[in-house]
Amino acid sequence: MSKKILIYGGSSLISKELINILVKENYSFVIFCRKAEIFFNNISSLNIEKNKFDVFEADLLDIHKNFELISKLEKNLEGVIWIAGFTGDASKEFDNVELAENNIKINFLHPILIINKLLSKINMNGAGFLAVTSSAAGLRGRAKNIFYGSAKSALISFLSGLRQKFNGKLNILTIIPGYISTKPFKENAPQFLIATPEKAAQIIVRAIKSKKEIVYINSLWRIIMFAIKLIPEKIFKKLKF
Repeated sequence: MSKKILIYGGSSLISKELINILVKENYSFVIFCRKAEIFFNNISSLNIEKNKFDVFEADLLDIHKNFELISKLEKNLEGVIWIAGFTGDASKEFDNVELAENNIKINFLHPILIINKLLSKINMNGAGFLAVTSSAAGLRGRAKNIFYGSAKSALISFLSGLRQKFNGKLNILTIIPGYISTKPFKENAPQFLIATPEKAAQIIVRAIKSKKEIVYINSLWRIIMFAIKLIPEKIFKKLKF
């Protein structure tokens, strides 16, 4: 009998690579994505039988649709991997309440409400896991991504609280991806800070298996953020990056 994992944000490149690794370890998958057609097109090159997947179409902004779909799931998940998120545009969000609100819903409010519902579907025997993608932006506030960073900071805090609440019952991993070589970051970031989706998936799987609490896809981000957090607020507020 295959083990079952739910991946939220199934159409991402990282999700594709996670599936490519985990299917070889006899996992089957529950996939939440916006469009099933896009998901199956993305993974077509993997040549995996469709019966390995239960695919649900869900918009992260439609919280009640998500709750309805979750209610139909059996309590047989070994784990949940959360890959969904959206950076937004802080320059527009300051002047548009709806955009700011959607950023917070997509990156914090709706994820924690959906995750809270999903917890009842995960095996709480010490072997189950929850792995959630956050962001280095959540480790210190910056004007450049103020709403996104604030939401991700709150998400990190939520996961810390869950880790304490379910200690010994559920392994909870916070993922700090940094830059991944998808379209938004191919040209705008130093190459040494960019990881491929393949590398990201490999590191996530290793971190889940070793029951880590937090993992940086590129370890340089751990050093960078440690240094940034040491900068006094009096100086930090004057910086432009």
